[in-house]
Amino acid sequence: RANQDIMGTLVFGGVFERNPGLRVVCVEADAGWVPHYMYRMDHAYKRHRYWLPPGQELSKLPSEYFSESIYTTFQDDWVAFKMVDHVNHKRLLWANDFPHSDSTWPWSQELLDEHAADLTSEQSIDILCNNVAELYGIDTSELPIGGDSLAATS
Repeated sequence: RANQDIMGTLVFGGVFERNPGLRVVCVEADAGWVPHYMYRMDHAYKRHRYWLPPGQELSKLPSEYFSESIYTTFQDDWVAFKMVDHVNHKRLLWANDFPHSDSTWPWSQELLDEHAADLTSEQSIDILCNNVAELYGIDTSELPIGGDSLAATS
């Protein structure tokens, strides 16, 4: 819940409103909670936006800021894979969390085969590779297994 508090503070505090293009990565919190949280932020904003001090209004719904600006990492979170159509999948970053005890290693591939089975090929390659590459400016064609061969393995 601490990550939700921080993300909410950034959104409702107008940080993304004042800093277009700012990107934040929410780690160690999985991602299955994101669709419901975005709904609740919008619900609260629509009901209580007039409580905000003058000049602190948002020009978009809170969920729009979240969808545009906040990346979330996750590993063994099947709900995140099932809810991919309810979020901006371009902001989901899969990780195996190696070497921590919560890691999916050494069963990462088996877990992905099961959890990502319903994703489109575009969603799969984005979540497993392209999103993090875009976020951090990594040229995947220069990786030991990169470009087309990387897409073929996911």
